[in-house]
Amino acid sequence: MLRSASAAALLVGAAVAAAALPLWPALRLSVDEDRLGHLPLAEGELFTISYVHSIDHLPIEEYIEVRDGNLVVDSTRLRQFGAGMGHRPGEGTGRADGEWWVIEDMDRDIGTEVAIRVGAPSVDHRVGTPDSEVRLSPCLASRRVVVEPVRATTLQLLFDSDPQPECDTPTDRKPNEAPQ
Repeated sequence: MLRSASAAALLVGAAVAAAALPLWPALRLSVDEDRLGHLPLAEGELFTISYVHSIDHLPIEEYIEVRDGNLVVDSTRLRQFGAGMGHRPGEGTGRADGEWWVIEDMDRDIGTEVAIRVGAPSVDHRVGTPDSEVRLSPCLASRRVVVEPVRATTLQLLFDSDPQPECDTPTDRKPNEAPQ
């Protein structure tokens, strides 16, 4: 009987280990050094960091690729050149795309992580993959969110793959009522 129980435990342990061992590309999102969750990201897929420019109030989309563990800005889409935005000589090519200006083939290595100081809800900071989007501004304004490429286990992606932040709002407050 003891031998059967040991064998069964060993089989269950092996099954759990097999589910956990394959490693998949993903993005880990952390807020103030606490893990928020993972976004699956297939090899070669781009992810976006989107927001509304704080001065001209027009949208900006940064398209980023993971290469050998580093984040590399592939392209940027913007509605107009705001403060700090625009085409840098020798870094990609710019072209008009309807109401947007697109800078492609930027190939700007920005390191192993990107830290976002999340703006107010009007800034609408978002991190998106082809299959998912995380809206940061509604709950995390003025907080530090770090996005980094990782290799995640199947179990991490199953149980830790919805990094939508939960707002800390008192339940006894009415929606339009100011905090006490």
